[in-house]
Amino acid sequence: MPLYEYVCNDCHRETELLVRSATEVPACPECGSTRLAKLLSVPATPATGGQAEFDRPVGPCGGGCACFPGG
Repeated sequence: MPLYEYVCNDCHRETELLVRSATEVPACPECGSTRLAKLLSVPATPATGGQAEFDRPVGPCGGGCACFPGG
């Protein structure tokens, strides 16, 4: 089920909503309006130039010392 970002055209609240099907019309959790505009989201990507931070091994020191060179 995709998670989309919307802004309400009535109360201007931005929110993320789980949409189960293409025919489902989501409603604003603040005012209940169905006049929502889908926002363009930028996907999260790992940092460039190497291994992503969350893929690095973490030891008892937290991974920022000589336990894991390069980490």
